[in-house]
Amino acid sequence: MLKIVFIFWVFLGGITPGIAQTGLTLSGRLRLLEPVEIKVTSIEGEKILSVLVENGKEFRSESVEIVPDVYILNIGNTVQPIYLNNREVTVKGFYDEKNPENSSLAFSGIDEFLELSRWLPTEKAAKNRVINPEVKGKLSGTMYSALAYIADMEQYEPNKMLLDLVPKAGQNAASFRWLAHRVDSLGRFAVGAQAHDFEYVDPNGEMVRLSDFRGKLVLVDFWASWCGPCRREIPNLKKIYEAYVDKGLEIISISIDKEDKAWQKALDEEQLPWPNLIDRQELFGEQFYGRTIPAIFLVT
Repeated sequence: MLKIVFIFWVFLGGITPGIAQTGLTLSGRLRLLEPVEIKVTSIEGEKILSVLVENGKEFRSESVEIVPDVYILNIGNTVQPIYLNNREVTVKGFYDEKNPENSSLAFSGIDEFLELSRWLPTEKAAKNRVINPEVKGKLSGTMYSALAYIADMEQYEPNKMLLDLVPKAGQNAASFRWLAHRVDSLGRFAVGAQAHDFEYVDPNGEMVRLSDFRGKLVLVDFWASWCGPCRREIPNLKKIYEAYVDKGLEIISISIDKEDKAWQKALDEEQLPWPNLIDRQELFGEQFYGRTIPAIFLVT
């Protein structure tokens, strides 16, 4: 991702005195090795506006009225989530599309983005990231849901806190819809939450549900034949299974392999003594908000 340097020359909220600003506009001048396209899309993939930029030449896009929210700024092949409003955003500096790390860009007209960026977590691992509760009352509107999107946190509590801070007026925004879905997905695996009653297929083509194991302590393991860390974790799972199976523990391994043949081959090699299922409908991300494997959940 492009490391952006934010510099403000004369900052007046991005609005030029005497000129009515009714939408988002991109303008500026860049030093380039070759022409690039600057494009803004919604987080749902909808194109908002774009402008072709040539070396050393002033550029200015059309003006498009938007809902104040987080958007995706594409500069050449570089992608950056950014909070935008209905004002002019000026971009100046040097951009190297082949080596973005050598680029140095200066922006004006992004005061809300800079404000919410002050609250971004510093933890590198998504599972460890949290938001300082003192953010309450410090932001406004969709800045709370935008903060959650940019922070990319995997814990339920900070996401739910930010969701509850979005006022009713901002609940039609794309970031609010995204955050509501994420909180719903994460909430299924928050401590004490009701587990989602999934249904996947076993090697014999039979459908198996989580509710089939009601009354047992169930360790749900998402893995894949091509996942080295997943395969290395199997000996540990076997030890846990042998130690606790007689005490009511069950393990269910769910593969996200796209090819049954690779899955079946891995099962023959690993000889897993517990139920094995495959996610043919690719529901791992939708139902469990899964991003990486191995992913293991304990369901009581």
